[in-house]
Amino acid sequence: MPKKNNMNPWQMAGMVSSMGFEIFAFILVGSIGGRYLDNRFGFAHLWLPVGAVAGFLFGLLSCYYTLKSFTKD
Repeated sequence: MPKKNNMNPWQMAGMVSSMGFEIFAFILVGSIGGRYLDNRFGFAHLWLPVGAVAGFLFGLLSCYYTLKSFTKD
């Protein structure tokens, strides 16, 4: 019979906090990169939202892999 993975509440809270920080950090980095590209190449606020959305998607992907590694048996 497979061993059941029991997480304590502190470990679960830490995992959820780290996932939130990952999304925030990726959005922030994407926004900064998008703003840099807007200023560098003179676009009218094109890359800022693109960078923020890309950061959000990469953050979700990172959260998926974090959750997958925590729930691995």
